[in-house]
Amino acid sequence: MNFVNRNGRQIQYCKAAKKLNLLHLPDDLTVMIIGKLTAFEILTSAQFVCRRWRRICKDPLMWRTINMCDIRIRNAVEYKLVEKMCRHAIDRSCGQLEDISIKYFGTDDLLKYIIDSGCHKLRRLRLIQCLNQISDKGLCKMAEKLPLLEELDITLCLNVSSIALEAIGRGCPLLKSLKFNYNRNNNGEEFVIAKNMSNLRHLQLVPTNFNNSGSRAILDGCPHLESLDLHESDIVEVEGILKTRSDAQLVKTQVNSTSHEVDTLEPLDENLVKSVRSSNDSQV
Repeated sequence: MNFVNRNGRQIQYCKAAKKLNLLHLPDDLTVMIIGKLTAFEILTSAQFVCRRWRRICKDPLMWRTINMCDIRIRNAVEYKLVEKMCRHAIDRSCGQLEDISIKYFGTDDLLKYIIDSGCHKLRRLRLIQCLNQISDKGLCKMAEKLPLLEELDITLCLNVSSIALEAIGRGCPLLKSLKFNYNRNNNGEEFVIAKNMSNLRHLQLVPTNFNNSGSRAILDGCPHLESLDLHESDIVEVEGILKTRSDAQLVKTQVNSTSHEVDTLEPLDENLVKSVRSSNDSQV
């Protein structure tokens, strides 16, 4: 229907569009919508919308990626609850898990649970701010079962050292991206990485205590390196070494500063970690 306003302009009014009912969408569109949600949102709300949504939420293909880094943990009860939810999500993947991100609540037991659940197709693993709960021992055992792993991020896991890096290099030959930030620093990581991770394309290492030999070891041992993210204090030295290399490696390798990115990590209350650890000990 058309109307004319005071200025003589013709105005066209259209009927209001029908409201979209998400429950009546085809399965492929519903899968796309649910796939935009976090694991926490699916487990706590989406799967309870209706039977059809619950069926879709239980499909193992919905759980190839599990991101548990966007959950705020405020006390030991929530800590345990989130870990339990993560295990449930791993179960739902039925061994199809390819990408998992864990923040705060990662433990050696959880790493073992991932492997024992048959998730040997894992291509990406992120362990963020797990402090003292993940150790070299746990990562060494896990590395033996992850031959397809391509991306690894270990940040603020204080009981992880170059011992785990060596095992990861041997057990994960396809590894292309490594972030190893603010963990136990024994000043030897660069040599272990150079010796055992020759296929790396991307490396982030903060903080570092690079000297000439360490810098050269990384550049010699990782000939395919495309980006090298370091603390600001190490950039000048590495760039100087790159200038003496062939033009091919100079063009291919970008040296960046990541101090601003890593320093934005939220702090985790130490009392929370202690309370969780004591509750674990009491159950043994």
